[in-house]
Amino acid sequence: MTGQEVLNIMEMLNQELQLQTGEADYARGLLALNVAQDYFESLAALRPGIFGSTTGTVTTTSGEETTTWPTGLLRLDRLQLLDASGRPVRDIHPLNRIGGHAGSQQWPLYVTASQSTGAPVSYKDYGGLIYWQPLPDDTHTIRWYGFQAADALTATGTFAYPDLVALPLASLAVQMLKSGIDDDPRDVGSLAMTSFSVTLDTLTKVNRDGPKGLFYTTVHTE
Repeated sequence: MTGQEVLNIMEMLNQELQLQTGEADYARGLLALNVAQDYFESLAALRPGIFGSTTGTVTTTSGEETTTWPTGLLRLDRLQLLDASGRPVRDIHPLNRIGGHAGSQQWPLYVTASQSTGAPVSYKDYGGLIYWQPLPDDTHTIRWYGFQAADALTATGTFAYPDLVALPLASLAVQMLKSGIDDDPRDVGSLAMTSFSVTLDTLTKVNRDGPKGLFYTTVHTE
C-alpha cells in the first residue's frame, strides 16, 4: 500500500476532501496522516510484542562511558555484543536485571579511575544515552533490536505498516482535519486510543486457543 492509497481511504471517509496530487487538501492531508502515524507509533512502542524486527548497530568508544541512543529508535528490546566478523558473542543485559546497580543510586554513573574496563556486559538507557558497564576498553560493535519509527509518509512512498493499520490511521487523520477552533484537542487523543486499540491487540498475535488446562502436582486419594 502506498501513501496515496491511504489518502484515498481518507477521501472515502470524507468525500469533501480533495487529496489527489496538486488538489486543495493534498498537503494538509499528508501532514495529518504523518501526525496520525506518529501517534500510532507512540502507542505501538509501548507494546513489546509489536514491530520488534528492526536491527542496527552502535559502537562504543574506548574510555567513554556512554553511546548516543540510535536515531529514531522508539523501543529497545535487546543488545548483543558482536565479534570482529559481525557474529553475536553474547547478550548485553539491562543492568537492573543482573543486580549490578544499587536501586537508590541515581544515573549517570560517573567514571572513576578505579572503574573496571572491558567489553560491555550490561547497560542502562538514560536521557538519550546508553551507559555501559564496565567502561569500554576498546571500540566494540553492539547490535540492537527494537522498534524504529518509520520515515515520513509520501504519496508515492510505501506505507510501512500492515494494511489493517490504514483504516484507523486514515480515520484519525480525517478527524484532525475536521477539528475546529473551539474543539478540545483531547478528543483527538481519545479517538486515537479507541481507533488503534483493536489493531494493536491484533498485531500482538494473541494465540486464542481456548482456556488453559490445570496441571495437578498432587493427587488426593482419600
